Amino acid sequence: MSRPRTPGGAAMKSLGCPRPGGTRHPETLLSAGPLTAALDRAVRVGQHENEADRLRSALDEALFPLSDDVPAASAFSGDPAVAAVLRVALANAPQLRHRYQGYLDLADARLDDIVHSRLQAARRRLHRRIPAERAEFSLREGLVGFGACLLQRPGPDPMLVEVLAYLVELVLSSDGASRPGWWVHHSPLDDLSEAAEWPAGHACFTLPDGSAGIMALLALARLRGVRVPHLDSALRAVVAWHRAHQRTDERGRPHWPEAVTEPHPDPRPSAHREGNVQGPGWCGNLGIARAVQLAGLALGDPGLRRTAVAAAHAALTRDAHLFETGGICHGPHGAAFTALRIAADEGSLPLADAAAELLSAVCPDARIGDVHGGLLDGSVGERLTRPPGNPRIVLPPAGAAPWDSLLLLAPHRTPRADPRPALTRTDTRRPN
Repeated sequence: MSRPRTPGGAAMKSLGCPRPGGTRHPETLLSAGPLTAALDRAVRVGQHENEADRLRSALDEALFPLSDDVPAASAFSGDPAVAAVLRVALANAPQLRHRYQGYLDLADARLDDIVHSRLQAARRRLHRRIPAERAEFSLREGLVGFGACLLQRPGPDPMLVEVLAYLVELVLSSDGASRPGWWVHHSPLDDLSEAAEWPAGHACFTLPDGSAGIMALLALARLRGVRVPHLDSALRAVVAWHRAHQRTDERGRPHWPEAVTEPHPDPRPSAHREGNVQGPGWCGNLGIARAVQLAGLALGDPGLRRTAVAAAHAALTRDAHLFETGGICHGPHGAAFTALRIAADEGSLPLADAAAELLSAVCPDARIGDVHGGLLDGSVGERLTRPPGNPRIVLPPAGAAPWDSLLLLAPHRTPRADPRPALTRTDTRRPN
């Protein structure tokens, strides 16, 4: 499948990216509001600024009182988003724990209820062999996103194990036509429109909407020491899918399509050498490259890691002209931040240098996110990637909460010592 192009040949943002003018609700990270402001302050505290008082004010505005009109829950809205913000805030400002721990406990309990309900629905679908929908499993809308929230919790977490067990079953299931378990039978567009143009459905590769999100969560969980039966088999299966569909440009540099409508890779070499690649952002090839690298780290596969670095460097140096707007999702800030995560885990100075120079290489409009946008497409997300007064994109300092764990970018960190034994899942039977 050739990805759609904007007039003039510039790459559009990923097909699944939400359209402008999304929901405006106090309990969402998808638009400007009290919760995004609180996350901004929480990250600032982690950057060693004297922001604790401002953080307290921002949290009070976001949480007092909590709304009864909660939007449809995803990792970026409702109680999961509240829990994610509070976890960053209390890690960076532990002196506020006595004030907000009760709110975190409540949000966590509600998150568990949401995940339990969504898992039951997903398992019923799997048993009935009904085709999947993106909202069931994706990072942006589904159980991969909830898994990212659960992965933020310290120590073993039973609900995370259940999410991973579902993803293992999803990956290892098949419809008998070589279509993977995450193959969906609808349009990849955010509003699921233009269904007639996708009669056989598709499989998406991206981090927020497709198989790269599944790969990243499985890899990060494995690096944390979480054990689930057949997790390695599932992770290797997703890796094999990405290897089979990997393409190269005219200089032999790797990249991946955004989506395919045919499960079997085109065997013709010319089909894999095309300049018409998808965008380079977090929602494009940089995000996929990070997921591939995490899989390489988890499986001890240096070849995967080399592929990820090569793909990331190519996306930054070849595709910078494709950026049209700002933001973490499909703008240069998210691309540079993701590349720095890859470079930090590999010690790649050329990749780090390319990430550092990215903002100066793009057009001015691509440096400015939507002032009304949230974490993914707004100026608030851009601010998280740079301390005030610093023009360069930087990673969170040592000891600060990795706020990008919600984006499945954060590296493995050894959890705090816990007297309980390591958590495993040995009984793969599902509740009725």
